[in-house]
Amino acid sequence: MSRNSKAAKLLPAIVTLFVLALPATAQYGPPPPGYGRPPQRTAVLQYLSGEVSVAPSATNDWKAAQLNQPLRPSEYVWAATNSRAELNVGGAFLRMNSEASLTLAALNPSNMQVSVNQGQVELTVFSMAPGQIYEIDTPNATLTVSKTGVYSVEVRPAEEKTLVTVRKGSLMATGSGPSVKINSGEQLTFLGGTSLQHTAQKAPPPNGFEDWASVRDKRLGTNRPPFVIGFGPYPYGAVAVPGPPPPAPY
Repeated sequence: MSRNSKAAKLLPAIVTLFVLALPATAQYGPPPPGYGRPPQRTAVLQYLSGEVSVAPSATNDWKAAQLNQPLRPSEYVWAATNSRAELNVGGAFLRMNSEASLTLAALNPSNMQVSVNQGQVELTVFSMAPGQIYEIDTPNATLTVSKTGVYSVEVRPAEEKTLVTVRKGSLMATGSGPSVKINSGEQLTFLGGTSLQHTAQKAPPPNGFEDWASVRDKRLGTNRPPFVIGFGPYPYGAVAVPGPPPPAPY
């Protein structure tokens, strides 16, 4: 057989191998927008009682919240008088007492950051992956959770103070002054802006809101694996009762 005949027979095989070796982008086009970025997480309002409202921080357009409504970063949440709310954020539950206001600052698989504008919230962290961060920002301190546990934060804007109670676990408070560690069974009251000026005492007995949160923890079983956010958490709770738009967060 001549050299030309052998080359003619090998050519289709060579072409096939070349096509198979092409990058995926050459065969299927460029990757979609956002390809390769870490997935985004949403919070879910899985319990609503009374009048709870949400609004994008950019528009301040308040609307009545809906049960199992997904929330994304840069959204306000407000619980009016005699109202409560519970947010499912994957490895934790974030609960709001009456007249509490917060802003979701960051929400992704490695970081949950929320700003408490006023009122009392409680965070139950039942699962933390290595490197995962749960952070609560207040006018007086930035609070970073160190381990799984139960944490209560109350912001009193009129008094320019923040009360931080650790029922279980530990967290670190940071600001303009030296950082402060808060351990299980302690309550610290922060004053003086972000100076971290504070007083410390033994944690007082839980109030009615914290007792309710504890019952919720037991009902939801906080020792089980975290929920898959955005894919239908367990719909415990009452349907939200629409009400008039609340005032903007403090």
